[in-house]
Amino acid sequence: MRTLALALLVALPTAAVHAVELKPASAIYAVTRNGSAIGDSNFNLKRNPDGTWTLTSETKGTSGKARLLGIDVREESTFRWNGGKPQTLVYDYRQSSMIKSRTRHIDFDATAQQAHSQENKDRFTYATPPGTTDRGTLQLLLAAAVADGAHEVSAPVAIRDRVEQQHYAVTRDETIQVPAGSFNATRVERTDNPGKAVNWYAPNAGVLPIKVQQVSGDGSTVVLELKQK
Repeated sequence: MRTLALALLVALPTAAVHAVELKPASAIYAVTRNGSAIGDSNFNLKRNPDGTWTLTSETKGTSGKARLLGIDVREESTFRWNGGKPQTLVYDYRQSSMIKSRTRHIDFDATAQQAHSQENKDRFTYATPPGTTDRGTLQLLLAAAVADGAHEVSAPVAIRDRVEQQHYAVTRDETIQVPAGSFNATRVERTDNPGKAVNWYAPNAGVLPIKVQQVSGDGSTVVLELKQK
């Protein structure tokens, strides 16, 4: 569930817009890959004592081949919430299994407008325009845009060795069925790489998505569906 002078374009209707108020939240998602169950993914959004926020997700393989391989994926984004948008400070990613492990750590220097990234032993430094987010807080940015009534979102997203400009369209409202029940949700699709990512957000479910569908680098389709809030 991602440019103007601030490198973050949100096309809004003419009505007045109010910044989204962030609140602590948690959710559990059922995860499938190419239609086969992997396990559950636990999301937790909390406010830290210094006023920053941390969004954490952890996915453990508890079914089928994912269980045999001992797959464990954890992502953590620490950020500030400014004017209804995230400002990422630190991003961490860890994937481990019996056959492969991978880590990524990104420090964001807003003053120098740079990101310092390390993936396993490889290190990168690259420029970050104002508004640069990571793939975790991107979910929150899209939710805020939907709540504001946006029709399009363009966001610079920090990845391994560069910033990737991602574009999304708020396409339509539809009723979707997930393990947690039936929701009237807004569909948000990535347009610069069609088919790569689709998110669904429900107005009564907060900033965490109801459903996420993404195509991984290996071509497999991973789907997260809300199971419990």
